[in-house]
Amino acid sequence: MLLLIGRFGLFVGAFLTLACTLMVVITSPGTAEFVISVVTVGVGLAVLSLGLLAVLLERKRQE
Repeated sequence: MLLLIGRFGLFVGAFLTLACTLMVVITSPGTAEFVISVVTVGVGLAVLSLGLLAVLLERKRQE
């Protein structure tokens, strides 16, 4: 079950990070959309790292 949650976290984190990085490039600095996109990139990276940690812990447990 932890492996499934970890893989989902990896996919969601990768999607958030990629989509919001594209939005950071497109929007002009100083706007509210830019700030929200930067914050969401940080959230995406956090979710990505937690998903990776869950996958690694589950694979280590299965060995």
